[in-house]
Amino acid sequence: MTTIYLFSKNRKVLTFFNKLKRSRTFSLIVYNPSNYRKILSKNNDQFFAYIDISSFSAGERSRALAFITRQRKFDYGIIDPDNRIDDPASLFHKGASDYISGFFIKDSITVNRVKNAVTFYAMDPIEEEGKNLPVNKIEAAELSGRNWDLIKAGNSYSFIFMFIEIDIVQEWISNSGKEHIDTVMNYFYKHLQTVIKPLNGRIWMKTNYGALVLFPYAGSATPVVIEAFKLILNRLIISAEVYPFKTILSYKIALDIGSTQYQISGNTGSIVSDSVNYIFHLGSQYAERGNLYLTNRIYTDIPPGLLDYFTLIGDFEGKTIHRMKLPVFNADCH
Repeated sequence: MTTIYLFSKNRKVLTFFNKLKRSRTFSLIVYNPSNYRKILSKNNDQFFAYIDISSFSAGERSRALAFITRQRKFDYGIIDPDNRIDDPASLFHKGASDYISGFFIKDSITVNRVKNAVTFYAMDPIEEEGKNLPVNKIEAAELSGRNWDLIKAGNSYSFIFMFIEIDIVQEWISNSGKEHIDTVMNYFYKHLQTVIKPLNGRIWMKTNYGALVLFPYAGSATPVVIEAFKLILNRLIISAEVYPFKTILSYKIALDIGSTQYQISGNTGSIVSDSVNYIFHLGSQYAERGNLYLTNRIYTDIPPGLLDYFTLIGDFEGKTIHRMKLPVFNADCH
């Protein structure tokens, strides 16, 4: 039996869904809309959510729609009793499975209507990662979850990929010996390990001046986005407190979600993965010095408070790319 979450306090909407309470196909649970973020963020069960936007003020409605259309943990439908949304089709472009306007809210919703909504994306094939698919589609590979002990070598999973590489090292090569470069990189890997460990990340592949980090993926990349943002924003403090080189370290970061066969670090030479190839291309060929780049799949997990700090910059190898807006310091300020 599929569980339906209904977020509404509109009597007309609640009456419209009454018939679903007697269904043998669906189990209906009604929630206060003011608790939508807490419930939807923390619940890992399988469910379908209907959100009644008439329960929110104009500002709350915008924030609720932004939150709901950016997630990928569950499928959802939007209920619009007052016909406030001018372009309902745009919701489907963002991953909605159903839209119910005020004109449709009569008598009772049918079980077939809900079945069609719940299965709206279920039969869609997941083939090309480069396509901008609705954000709530299930990955072709099994989600890697949160526990590394359950991730088996040789099996394929979806992961969060972080490509990170120091920029400034290239400038030191002609003026420093190999021993000094190795010292820099040892400090870098030690610092990186400290940063990613609380997020359950692992340095999977090392490059000359950086690494590809894997994070298990259970449906949200938000903590990784926040930590990457802090790495870029705090590099002045990090350079002073972590590294003893009396210079400002610069590094570039690229984030994506994709699937690959998993092998333990050191045994990855035989892996053939479009996702791994893509993150290396994005990080080494496209990303510029000192900045953070996100694919559209990662962008959907940016916390609402950070959305204004990213800008859409175009496509790279078929995926939409967003870049962090770097802070500007006014030299005249005292």
